[in-house]
Amino acid sequence: MMEIRPYQTLAGLKKTIDNGGRFYNLYSRAEDNVVTRGELAKAAGVFSSGNNAFLFLEMAQHDLPADAQAAVQQMLEPELRKAYRRQRPNHLMPSAVDAEGRPGTLVIVSGYPKFVENKTEFNGFIMIPISTGSVTTFSMVPIFDRFDVYEVFDDKRMRKPGAVIARSRGKRLEHDGPVRFAGVLRKLQAKKGDKSDHDFYLEAVYYTRLP
Repeated sequence: MMEIRPYQTLAGLKKTIDNGGRFYNLYSRAEDNVVTRGELAKAAGVFSSGNNAFLFLEMAQHDLPADAQAAVQQMLEPELRKAYRRQRPNHLMPSAVDAEGRPGTLVIVSGYPKFVENKTEFNGFIMIPISTGSVTTFSMVPIFDRFDVYEVFDDKRMRKPGAVIARSRGKRLEHDGPVRFAGVLRKLQAKKGDKSDHDFYLEAVYYTRLP
C-alpha cells in the first residue's frame, strides 16, 4: 500500500502525470498537455493504466478545486478519459460500504482506522484462485492469512458499522487521526452456515493520512 500526498496545485499534478512515460512508450511526450496511458501508469507507479492508475489519479487530485480536476481530465487522451469516467472511484463513508458497495468497483473510504489484532473479532474469508494446468479453482482462506486487517469508522468514537480494510502484510499503519484509503471492493465470504459481520472488504492500494 503506497502513501499518496494530494497535490495542492494544478501545475504540480500536471508535471507529474505529463511525464513522457517510460522508454518503451514511444508515442508519449513530456509536457505536451496530453496524458497517455503510459504516462498515467508511470505516475501511479504501476505498469498499466487500469484500476490502480485511476485510484492514484483520484487520490492525487482530491484536494484540487473542481475546475482544476476538470482540467486534469481534459489532459487525458480521449480513450483514457472515457475509461476513467466509466471506472472513476466512488467515495463512500465507512458505514455505507456494506449497504451501498458493489464487488469489483473502485472505492475510496475515509475514516478512523483500528488495527484488528484479535482474529476472532469477526468472521471473514476470501477466495484465492488456484491454477492447475488450464483449470482454475478457488479456495476459501481466512482474510488474516493474506492481509493486515483494519476496521475503519465514520468518526473517532469508532461506533459500528464500519468497513473492512485489507492491506498487504507489513509494518502497522500508525496515525492518530483519519485516513483515506483507495482500493478495489471485494466480497467477504463466510463459512457455510455462518454469517459474516461484513459483506465486503476494501483491498487497499493507496492511502493518505488526514489531519
